[in-house]
Amino acid sequence: MLVILAFMFIFCRSFALDSHSSNLIENNESSKWGNYYLNTIHTEPHKTLILALKYFQLENNIGNAVDLGAGAGRDTIFLLKAGWQVFALDAEQLSIDVIINQIDSELLSNLKVAVVPFSEMIIPNELNLINASYSLPFCKPEDFALCWKKIMNGLIIGGRFCGQFFGVHDEWANSPNLTIHTFDDLMKLFENQFVIEYLQIENGLIPCANGELKHWHIYHIVAKKINY
Repeated sequence: MLVILAFMFIFCRSFALDSHSSNLIENNESSKWGNYYLNTIHTEPHKTLILALKYFQLENNIGNAVDLGAGAGRDTIFLLKAGWQVFALDAEQLSIDVIINQIDSELLSNLKVAVVPFSEMIIPNELNLINASYSLPFCKPEDFALCWKKIMNGLIIGGRFCGQFFGVHDEWANSPNLTIHTFDDLMKLFENQFVIEYLQIENGLIPCANGELKHWHIYHIVAKKINY
């Protein structure tokens, strides 16, 4: 009976948190990302993050992570539940509100947050992991070089970067506000300082978060820092 009651409490609390998070999004009409948050709030963490954590598990390693462009929190929450200390950044206040609303009170002490665009972000040093799931392409081209320098400097030796970059054949590649990479450009980002542990290239019609088809050209990558 106690087990049943405990399960009902957890289920009801989880349902209440999910409902409140959805209401936060639906009631905020000023954010252009609202629909994206609604479509991703209950989805699994990104595969590059899952893979990066598996590499850390093989090394019996855990530590401090930054989640760049944290969105609705799918990766931030996964990291917290795995025992990581997480610093979640996003340019949207709504993102941070939705994330905090989903997190159990016992995990809140392991979370720091900031509402900041890529151009103004300050990330800590001595990081074990920087996760940027589908976020770096939305860094403006004029801000990308400094942003990437901060990422490289923030990671310790043995630390990892995981995330996505958009390629030149992506449907959005002509947008002046997006940072797009050729394959050679991408490799130059990681040369000398990183070993690439995982690289997958997708180039074709793939559903977006809302189910609509889009031509994606994506580099999925996990890389381990080996040199300063």
